[in-house]
Amino acid sequence: MYQVPQITDSVYYVGVNDRMKERFENVWSIPSGVAYNAYLIVDEKTTLIDTVDVCYSDIFFHKLDLILQGRPVDYLIINHMEPDHGGSIGLLRQRYPDMQIVGNKKTFDMLSGFHGITTGLHEVKSGDALRIGSHEFSFLMAPMVHWPEVMFTYEQSNRLLFSADAFGSFGALSGHIFDSHLTDRQSYLDEMVRYYACVIGKYGPFVKKALANIDKQGLDIEYVCPSHGVVWTREGFAD
Repeated sequence: MYQVPQITDSVYYVGVNDRMKERFENVWSIPSGVAYNAYLIVDEKTTLIDTVDVCYSDIFFHKLDLILQGRPVDYLIINHMEPDHGGSIGLLRQRYPDMQIVGNKKTFDMLSGFHGITTGLHEVKSGDALRIGSHEFSFLMAPMVHWPEVMFTYEQSNRLLFSADAFGSFGALSGHIFDSHLTDRQSYLDEMVRYYACVIGKYGPFVKKALANIDKQGLDIEYVCPSHGVVWTREGFAD
């Protein structure tokens, strides 16, 4: 039985750990593994933020089943199409054929090429909103952080920023998903710096542009939920 951690009472962490891979993208050593993060929001409609590497789809689907108890996934929001986050999209659509897939035009170009999916799509642009009950999402395009289709998703009621690969880190998660719960937070901060330097750093100007856009929108952020590593909190950074 897998435990399904919660970020809030209606937001679940359904990511998985990869402790088998020796090198991230066959380049960078990851002696502590890596986490592929996905998140499920349960409301009048159920909404997934990203999926996981297809090699770990069985664990991912088991976690979904534990929470959903027979309910379907109504929406899948795709922040990033890279296979370690989008690899299970095809299997997910097979399980939930009526699921609407939310993304931008560049997302859908890749979705067609990777998975042959061209229907059931809900296109969004920066500033667009999607309400699923008491939760409302808004979207910020973040191209080249670090692929051209990348976007961030902000959930207003819980002040959650789902930031794709931005603010991620190397290292599998060992029982805790929040930075504030870690006994050795510095090691994750070090792995966050190393991840940024290796994977995201050369796209620094685009990261700065995305941060400026967040500031321009005046987003009040309580949690940063990246696609790799721990969930960053105000409490954790304040210590």
